[in-house]
Amino acid sequence: MIRDILVETCRRAHKVEVGNNLSRDHSKTRPADILLPNWFLGRTAALDVSITSPLNPVILLEAGVSATAAAQATESRKHNANDPKCSDLRWVCVPMDVETYGAWGKEATAIISSVASRLATSMCRPKSIVLNEIYGRLNLHLVRANATAILSR
Repeated sequence: MIRDILVETCRRAHKVEVGNNLSRDHSKTRPADILLPNWFLGRTAALDVSITSPLNPVILLEAGVSATAAAQATESRKHNANDPKCSDLRWVCVPMDVETYGAWGKEATAIISSVASRLATSMCRPKSIVLNEIYGRLNLHLVRANATAILSR
């Protein structure tokens, strides 16, 4: 899963807490798949991982205009759904959306870049190489998941 690769990468950067219901209550809303403690100004980043198809009829027209329109639409929807709960918990909501064709949303790109910086520093390697490795693993998994979905039809 994309989420699992992100969790493992964040763990290697020493910045992760993972769980199925990280809000620590029993409501049906789950604002985070991954928590990054003390991420932004001492606040925890709540990462909500999702995959969006740009062929979704609701966003198809927008997706034809911009390469990341579907991811941006999903990011906006995730903010509307999760910001109030994250705010109550003093977390920062960060949608981590990728389109089925591999385009990442702006917020996901920023987080991945930041995690790559931390990981590169801890490994004494260039950030560009670490970032390429992260995206390579994520995109390889995405391609495999797409192929599996097509073959199972």
